Amino acid sequence: MGAATIVTLLGVAIIVAAIALYLIIISTTLNHVSYTLGTVIIGVKAIVAQTDPVPKYVGIILNDVTAIDQAAKQLLAWGERSGADFATAYRTTSGVAAT
Repeated sequence: MGAATIVTLLGVAIIVAAIALYLIIISTTLNHVSYTLGTVIIGVKAIVAQTDPVPKYVGIILNDVTAIDQAAKQLLAWGERSGADFATAYRTTSGVAAT
């Protein structure tokens, strides 16, 4: 075995060791990233579980608001048919509220 062979083998060993070190670093980094992603996924699932009932409640609130809107329109129509003077009534109530 000549000196060139020993230098070549030493160079290959250094390159293999450097590649192995980089692979170990990459493996450690990926392990940390995997742990962090697992934590994020658990957090997202918790948020999803907490916000599941929101669409149901939004629908209930929408139905209530629609009913209130219809009742208000009906009251307005009754008042207009009765010939009530809303401008005078508003001035009277605003004057009372100002005192």
